[in-house]
Amino acid sequence: MTRLSPNVPLSAQVADQLRRRIAEGEFPVGALLPTENELSQQLGISRNSVREAVRSLVHAGILGARAGYGTFVVAASDLAPTLARRLESDTGRDVAEVRTMLEREGARFAAARATDEQRQELRRVLDERAQATDGPTYVELDRRFHELVFEASGNALLAELYRGTGGNERALAWVDSPEVVVAEVGLLEVDRAHADLVEAIEAGDPEAAASVAERLVRLAYEHPAMNVEGERHGG
Repeated sequence: MTRLSPNVPLSAQVADQLRRRIAEGEFPVGALLPTENELSQQLGISRNSVREAVRSLVHAGILGARAGYGTFVVAASDLAPTLARRLESDTGRDVAEVRTMLEREGARFAAARATDEQRQELRRVLDERAQATDGPTYVELDRRFHELVFEASGNALLAELYRGTGGNERALAWVDSPEVVVAEVGLLEVDRAHADLVEAIEAGDPEAAASVAERLVRLAYEHPAMNVEGERHGG
């Protein structure tokens, strides 16, 4: 563990150390952080200093916190949160174009680099996704599906950029409601494209995977529930 300096506020030093540990993969995206008490014991400082450090990282968008669950990693660096804030002023069309480039290259790399274990996990999540009947479950499994594709790409920076664009969550925001019945909202072609993407990755065909990824994004943004700017009609 890096030695603490007496010339820098403790909370700032702890925040920097946590950033570094997250960036180095000790706490990957989605992982729970140790409790305030555990971190204070590790560093030999007060829980108040730890609490301030964690609060600053939550504010920066690197950590998230949920009552009854704990504090968890949302992003591996400042890149995704910063990009997400930048995109708040961009049109849905611009975001869709950037997402298409990221999805295409992520799929291309995944087809070339995915391990057998990653291919199996991708197939498992695809099957679960196909069984989802309500909107929130469908969206969560779709998020996990795309997350796995970028993990299989072997390019952490590409994955971070993808998270910063909001990924498929932005395109499927209109589906994320308990009132949505998946079978009734016309996502069959989108679902087929996901299946085709898995087949291309399993076959180790980068060009086919890239082509399918482009089609997948286009289908999501051309859905009747979306307007030309990538936002839901009436939303």
